[in-house]
Amino acid sequence: METLKLFKRVLACLESPDLDAIKLSLNDVHSNGIFSLVVSGTEPGRLLRVFIADRKLKPYEVQLHTHRYPINLVVVTGNITHFVTEPGRTYGYCKLPVYGYKSFLNGGNGLTYLREQEFKIDSYKIPPGSSIHLDVWVYHTMACSKGSIWIVEELGFKLDHSLVLGIPFVTTGLYNKPEMFQINDKCQLVMTLLREKIKAFESIPQYSTTKQEA
Repeated sequence: METLKLFKRVLACLESPDLDAIKLSLNDVHSNGIFSLVVSGTEPGRLLRVFIADRKLKPYEVQLHTHRYPINLVVVTGNITHFVTEPGRTYGYCKLPVYGYKSFLNGGNGLTYLREQEFKIDSYKIPPGSSIHLDVWVYHTMACSKGSIWIVEELGFKLDHSLVLGIPFVTTGLYNKPEMFQINDKCQLVMTLLREKIKAFESIPQYSTTKQEA
């Protein structure tokens, strides 16, 4: 059971934390009130992160965007809507400006306008316990209820830039370094929740072998 194994992996990381990884945690990631708790890894593009929404995130507050690396995303709790589109699905539903994005930290110049392109945007709910895989060509964004929590596993860089759709974004006031007490509070919150979820999984007899293997 991949979801159960990932929950256990994240919990084990939090119970015996790697301080070098934990210190990479950031607040206000992509948007105000979205916390990124790094639980494993110190190499960019290879992190294991838990995202925590401290407020409701409305649709398209975070622009549709791709990633430089594939990701696995698993929902822990909350009401989350996923918005997704891919190149080539140009059915004329809406036209959006496309930008290349390479951060200043990565030797880039931020956003570069590329073109206008038509997209058909799909949306669907991703309930707790579900997982999705996104490759580097998939544009996505999310809306969620306050208190939503999801895990993102980064699978290694494939590209040196990402793509963004819509109105140009600014990072002023975002990507803030949290205080250690804030990181500790998030760790405790996630550990408590994961223990509850793991207990629920392991109450089902067919998962007894998974418990023995973990």
